[in-house]
Amino acid sequence: MAPAPEGIRGPEGKGGGGRVKLKFWKLRLRKNQILCLFGGAVLCGLYLLNHGGGSDPGLLARESYGGGEREYRLSVTGLLGEDQETELRVKVAPREYTEAEAEEVFWALMEELPERILGENENLQQVERDLNLIRAAEEQGIRITWYPEDTELISYDGRVHNESLGEPVDTGLKAVLSDGNHSASFFLELRVQPRSLKGEERILAAFRKLLTEEDQRQINGEALRLPDSFEGRDLSYGMPLSYEAFLFLLLGAGTAVLLPLRERSAGAAARKKREEALLLDHSELLSKLMVYLGAGLTIRGAWQRIAESYQAARKAGLREERPVYEEMLRTLRDMAGGVPEGKAYRDFGQRCRLRPYVKLCALLEQNRKNGGADLRALLSAEMEAAFEERKNAARRRGEEAGTKLLLPLFLMLLVVMVIVILPAMLSMG
Repeated sequence: MAPAPEGIRGPEGKGGGGRVKLKFWKLRLRKNQILCLFGGAVLCGLYLLNHGGGSDPGLLARESYGGGEREYRLSVTGLLGEDQETELRVKVAPREYTEAEAEEVFWALMEELPERILGENENLQQVERDLNLIRAAEEQGIRITWYPEDTELISYDGRVHNESLGEPVDTGLKAVLSDGNHSASFFLELRVQPRSLKGEERILAAFRKLLTEEDQRQINGEALRLPDSFEGRDLSYGMPLSYEAFLFLLLGAGTAVLLPLRERSAGAAARKKREEALLLDHSELLSKLMVYLGAGLTIRGAWQRIAESYQAARKAGLREERPVYEEMLRTLRDMAGGVPEGKAYRDFGQRCRLRPYVKLCALLEQNRKNGGADLRALLSAEMEAAFEERKNAARRRGEEAGTKLLLPLFLMLLVVMVIVILPAMLSMG
């Protein structure tokens, strides 16, 4: 049961007023619950009545004229056995007219159509405004197709082009009525009158005509001089304010707001790319250090050999720029400029900003200060871990590339589905 609302005290409260309010609230809750159950029962009954085909289960009601196909789910007993119950889905087509009924409905509808298509006109002999050419009579389930006798005067959608008429013109409309199985054609005679302009409409039409005449009269000039007055009224002109121009202002403001986000995103992408390159080159750097240290070079000598060989390959165009070797060259320049070797290695690790490089610089500094024959063993362990990390990074990049290919694949699948399904739908429709 739902908790009592605020302000209503329970039985533990002092005085009988709280208990009376709580009892009243419970009764009201029960009443609302009963109303909900009753409403659900009524809706369930209406649904069963609408989908059950009526009181007689052997009669399945059809949709009315012009409706759609109705589907019923039936339970049939005795079809496959005496007491065996079978479920079936039965589709019932909508009701159709007989030929005599269709003819009767067509004639009755044609008696109504002259009034229903008038629009703002008084009658079909005084047509000045657009006609309301209805396409269907929903209550009878009849479709109507119109064919104007003069399409330059009356278009298929009922628009009347009588702006340039000087006198009335007699014309007609052909109406084809169909219920899907039967059809009949009827002809309506009508007279289109010259459009009578009133009030503002007349003034605007006359002014447009004047502008057209002035345009033709000044056709040889560089510009059109607009009239200073019209029908005794002084005129002034101006270009209306175009709100489209403010779109450029909004575009500039939006760009200004999003530009820092773009720069931040570009910076983050560049940092991520740099870190990926550093991680990929970590194992290669460790293996080169092990080789040179095993050959008897000092840490600084091995560092210098690796950096200078990279620099020579870069000048020869044999290698692309790699962040870790660029940082090593910078470290060499720092040491040549007087920076202590230990500090130069620490600065190198801080610039790389990755844990493997910080650990490598710590090992090099420790060995440089304290010495020790186990540096190669430590570097070997680090190299194995670096190779594992490199394989994992390559696997992640392959998975990311596969994920990026999903969108083009889905688009290609969509195109194929449209190519296959669209002709089938068009042939059905």
